[in-house]
Amino acid sequence: MPSALTLLGFGVLAGLVLSSAAHAETHPDVLTIPADLENPPITSGEPAPGKMVLQTLPAYAGTEVAHALYLPTDWAPGKRFPVIIEYRGNSAAVRENKGIGCALSGGKGFIWAVLPFVSADGKRDEAWWWGNVDATVAYAKAAVPLICQQWGGDPARVVLTGYSRGAIACNYIGLHDDEIAKLWCAIIAASHYDDGHIPWGMTPEEQRRAPERLRRLSDTPQLICGEYCTRPQQGSDVKLREQIQARGITTFAAAKETLGLVPITEVESTRALIAKHHPQARCTFIDLPWVNHGSAVFLRDTPERRQVRDWLQMAVRGANNK
Repeated sequence: MPSALTLLGFGVLAGLVLSSAAHAETHPDVLTIPADLENPPITSGEPAPGKMVLQTLPAYAGTEVAHALYLPTDWAPGKRFPVIIEYRGNSAAVRENKGIGCALSGGKGFIWAVLPFVSADGKRDEAWWWGNVDATVAYAKAAVPLICQQWGGDPARVVLTGYSRGAIACNYIGLHDDEIAKLWCAIIAASHYDDGHIPWGMTPEEQRRAPERLRRLSDTPQLICGEYCTRPQQGSDVKLREQIQARGITTFAAAKETLGLVPITEVESTRALIAKHHPQARCTFIDLPWVNHGSAVFLRDTPERRQVRDWLQMAVRGANNK
């Protein structure tokens, strides 16, 4: 099983592969690396370069349903920018200072927006699982073109991403139907996947439709990454981090051997799902050499974050050349 990056059906991308030896000596708790970035605070008022503000679609005026919009530090009127659209993980609302969009872009070169999961009553941003799926899909269909029109986003270079619940949403929401699937030039799903056999807050019928959603990916490139974990999976990374500290484990190689760690993409059979139901998918895998589960992992300068950034730049360049 590759420990770094494999592109299904298109070979291995030269210059982006890290050897297992390079991973072996890294610390298995990536939060031991000091953060070199922090997410911008979410404020009110008009968007401006380097500022993240809440925006509300007219249909949701008077409710708490909103999206957060960030203009990059190099934004200027009249310029065109690629766009990162993000969905957050469970318990993380749009208004919270979390997410991976800023870490993926470094705060420049990309417009970044965090979209809501619309609650069942249509009045708030759902913090746990899915709320009203149809309303959430409709919100994206309205918000993405509006962001591009108002703030110089390039509709041909819109990238969908998310961490944890947000990663599942990349297919569950982002490939819900043919219309929304056409919005994305690329997708980055970080830690978890719409895999068809884990409930993920869905009904059995919704689970069974995971292969159908996957096929809507068509030839859109998708990066799938995630941490290492135990089999069976634990509910969070807390116990693993406690074990690492208690046992004095300081290298990823030692943690992998001692704790029996395997890539989350293997535990969740992500590769197998894609190989069975969409073998020609342009999917790239990066197995992140740590045990941490949370969006803060990308606020650290690691070789893996550089890989993801390189892939993102390549994806938007490819979309620009179509």
